[in-house]
Amino acid sequence: MNKVSTHRQSVDLARFLACFGIVAAHVYALVDDWAGHLSLGLFLVLTGFLAMQSFQRAGGNYNFVTRAQRLLLPWLFWSAFFRLIDLKVSDSPEKWQILHDPWTLFVGSAIHLWFLPFVALAMLLVKPVGRFVTTPARLAAALAVVVVVSVPMFWAMHVYKPPAPLTQWLYSLPVYTLGLLVGIAHPMGRSIWPIIAGAAMALGAYMVTEAEPWAWTLFGAVLLFEAFWRVQMQHKALPLLGQAAFGIYLLHPFFMLVTYKLAGPGVDKMIATLATFGMSWATVVLLRRIPIFLRLT
Repeated sequence: MNKVSTHRQSVDLARFLACFGIVAAHVYALVDDWAGHLSLGLFLVLTGFLAMQSFQRAGGNYNFVTRAQRLLLPWLFWSAFFRLIDLKVSDSPEKWQILHDPWTLFVGSAIHLWFLPFVALAMLLVKPVGRFVTTPARLAAALAVVVVVSVPMFWAMHVYKPPAPLTQWLYSLPVYTLGLLVGIAHPMGRSIWPIIAGAAMALGAYMVTEAEPWAWTLFGAVLLFEAFWRVQMQHKALPLLGQAAFGIYLLHPFFMLVTYKLAGPGVDKMIATLATFGMSWATVVLLRRIPIFLRLT
């Protein structure tokens, strides 16, 4: 295998823009949410790719426990934070029920927090995938498996609409795994192969979901990643944008509440998106000046 590619600052910009897309999708709350799926898909491919790069840089070592623990603290902290917010603003008598749905153990107190336990569990794939997929033949086989397995998962997501976080996981697991394989394909000089696999996944999703608008985002996510990866850019601000993305994602539901409280429910959606994203971003920049919040955002 060739030398692992070094970090590129265009990836930081991609993470930041993907986060903006997720915020916009939550503000607009569209039924046919292709923008949210595309942004989440790009975020997942980036997450898988960067995890595989870490595995390769470490010479085949990947300490799952240590990395999972890094996600546990933010998950617990923000679950407590949003639980307190819910107790403050909700008028529902059910707000006092601590656990009425066991699936909330894999989400937390706010639906967007599903991403943290998902990534913590999905990281279990990094070492076995990285150690097994060591030749082009195995890469091709692994990509074929991901394509085949993804189709019934997308079908189940569309037909059964399971409770959170299962719906999110059914979409995310194949895309995250594709990101892992992108991280292997690049050093092998086979970067086109995951793009083909992404197109096949999108075609399968399109067929089994009766042409849902989000189906093509599987292909769009890996294509966007490749576009950003090939852009050469250097600026001291870019790594800061990438570092802020995670915290913006964690904080933005709170600032959606702030925006609608200040501007009213009839506020223009784009203004609400920009206000929510801007306040979240500014707060993350300030919080990251406090040492403990470097681990929480």
